[in-house]
Amino acid sequence: MSDSRVPDQQLNALQTLDKVTRFASEDLARGINRRSFLQRAGTGAFAFMITLATGKLLAPRPAAAASVDKPVKPPVTPACAPPGPYCNYDGLSPGEPNACRGAHCFQHLNNGQIWQCHVFYIYPAGCWTTASGGGYWTCCDCRCDNGSSCGCAQFSASPVPLPSKPVG
Repeated sequence: MSDSRVPDQQLNALQTLDKVTRFASEDLARGINRRSFLQRAGTGAFAFMITLATGKLLAPRPAAAASVDKPVKPPVTPACAPPGPYCNYDGLSPGEPNACRGAHCFQHLNNGQIWQCHVFYIYPAGCWTTASGGGYWTCCDCRCDNGSSCGCAQFSASPVPLPSKPVG
């Protein structure tokens, strides 16, 4: 045996809720200028998308940003052992690797002349990666067109670069 009044009461409550919702929606629709509403909604949506696209919406808060670790500074001296000096435009030995493209071989000043250089395959890939100073050095051995040897190096804080695909 069940109480037949319960479903009738629920039906009555739903009908009342439906009427109230209809009247409130109709009053709201009559009270709002649709054109200005759509303009404001479109402007807000556009501003939201621009904020999202520029990364300002998900940017860390100043307090959180202050606690982020500072980027690792590369050590002054590369942790590589090239077959000669580092490829450079100064003609200095060991010099700094300023004639490289990242860790890739490019040019080297030797006997007052700049020579084109290419990866020299002492190792299977010609380049390798060495951990040092909170990051990694990608090192490459180079052989120049005049037969001289030099080396290139590039520091990277992360991620670990593949030896066969040096950063740069």
